[in-house]
Amino acid sequence: MIDPITAFATAQAAVAGIQKALKLGKDITGCIKEFSALFESADVINKAANEAHAGKSDAAQAMEIVMQQNKLREDMEHLKHQLVYGGYPELWTLFLQKHMEIQRARKKREAEEKAAKLKRRQETAMMTLYIFITVAFVSFLIGFVYIIMHV
Repeated sequence: MIDPITAFATAQAAVAGIQKALKLGKDITGCIKEFSALFESADVINKAANEAHAGKSDAAQAMEIVMQQNKLREDMEHLKHQLVYGGYPELWTLFLQKHMEIQRARKKREAEEKAAKLKRRQETAMMTLYIFITVAFVSFLIGFVYIIMHV
């Protein structure tokens, strides 16, 4: 995973590339790579907001992340307006719909994976308990038989 500073630079380059392509009148579908880089970088920056960075004070981290997120939000809003007023209004709406669909699917998959992991843990704990009880019972039985045979 790339660091937030590199991700921010990548996002800025992607925005510049998209804006340049739009100004030159190029088809928006030719900017898929730039849009992918932009949104991937935005995800990295947003995830960095929840992580601590060694060597920086909390205030410095907070300000850096907030400034980067604000700039990206402004850039994305500007791109949205360029798309909407540049003849691609449905593209932004479709993007938002697909983005939400993907997020819901990811969250559902993560919840299912978490539930499966919990179930495996519970099954392992139960199996361990059964084995412990069986070993304890067999040990008790062997001890009992030994005592009866030697008394």
